[in-house]
Amino acid sequence: MFHRSNGLPSLFVSLLFVVGFASSASADTYQTYVVPTVNGFQIGTILPNQPTGNFSSAADTARRFCQDQGHTGAQSFITAIRGSSYTYIIGTNGVGPWNTTGNSNVTMLESITCVTSTSTSPSDVTYTTPTVNGFQIGTIQPNQPTGNFSTPGDTARRFCQDLGHVNVRSITTSIRGSAYTYIVGTNGVGNWNTTGNADVTMLETVTCITW
Repeated sequence: MFHRSNGLPSLFVSLLFVVGFASSASADTYQTYVVPTVNGFQIGTILPNQPTGNFSSAADTARRFCQDQGHTGAQSFITAIRGSSYTYIIGTNGVGPWNTTGNSNVTMLESITCVTSTSTSPSDVTYTTPTVNGFQIGTIQPNQPTGNFSTPGDTARRFCQDLGHVNVRSITTSIRGSAYTYIVGTNGVGNWNTTGNADVTMLETVTCITW
């Protein structure tokens, strides 16, 4: 993941590829969209860099994208902040029409993993303000794109698995300054450590799958 600010590109590739896989541990299926697009442009949001206005968060945008494709919701996503043309939701909480524009400092959704629940009785556990070592968990990504850090999706998955769950179903995040516990390592592998920083991607809720 990376940050850069430049002029608007003339065109985005519609879709690089789609990878689908089934989870052997549950009846859910997952599908990952790389460079997810709507109306021919990659999706994103001006939040959190423009905190006021009629916009949806990255998490709500990812969930809406997945549901528009017929999935239950978004399990995880990866973002990068850069200047770009992009398609976004006119409205909060993922509700509203899609529209295309261009801006600097856009939170672009680089990939989204959607979940489709085929079980009649999934056992989900939602953790509000999930904590490790007494502090809420988070990550400095994507605002610090280089370094030995895990994405929000990998952080949530590791949190769930540390508690004995099978996987993570969905997350909600916000970006703010805070003390937080993070993973020292990429891909959710490494020790938990606590620090403080500005522009931290804090995991506000994590929904874990238990079978």
